Amino acid sequence: MNYKEISERIELEVESLFEELRSGISQREDSRAFGAMIEKRITENWGNVCSNLGYQVIDIPGRRTIFDFACNIQSRLFGFDVKTKDLDSTKYSDGGVCAVGNLLKFLANDKGVFMIVEFGHNKSTIKNSSRDIEYIRVAPFHCLPENTYRIENLGTGQVRLNYTINQVLDEIDWNRSYIDFFDIFCTLAITHYKRVKTDAEKRIKSIEQFKNSGYQIFRFIR
Repeated sequence: MNYKEISERIELEVESLFEELRSGISQREDSRAFGAMIEKRITENWGNVCSNLGYQVIDIPGRRTIFDFACNIQSRLFGFDVKTKDLDSTKYSDGGVCAVGNLLKFLANDKGVFMIVEFGHNKSTIKNSSRDIEYIRVAPFHCLPENTYRIENLGTGQVRLNYTINQVLDEIDWNRSYIDFFDIFCTLAITHYKRVKTDAEKRIKSIEQFKNSGYQIFRFIR
């Protein structure tokens, strides 16, 4: 399966939905509202996008899925997740994707292809209180460079991206197999869970000591 060609075809179709709005796309400065508007516009036109490309459209999923819209390509499920990246260097972005377990279930159990649709946007230099789309990038999650992935948080573990797709575009391994991805990702996940297990045990011990001391002084054990 040619993931690069599929990504480029999707990218061109999505770009056409925003061509006339590329400058000053929204009068709302809030980045979340901007992202919601982007997702809504694609969702409303997703049937036409799939039809133009000859892909089989799938009904918009519910909130519990890890993707925003989907289709079948060559009898395989593709799920697309929209990410909007504020390019203002003073704005924080955690690069959050989804829970570790949900990602692995989709890739392994559902045999799905998880695609990231990334919109880079910035405050307009021409129109006040509006934003410009600087770029649109599409790529399969499992093909991103190894150093792009990270996992954070106790408990389930949340998958995050260290870099935008735009930053690593020339480093994407379009031919990476799922086996090769699982080798990379599962090693990362195991390392994460071993670390948080140790951290959690230290926190439990800290609270137990606090309780046994009659709640006098609390501090985390390092």
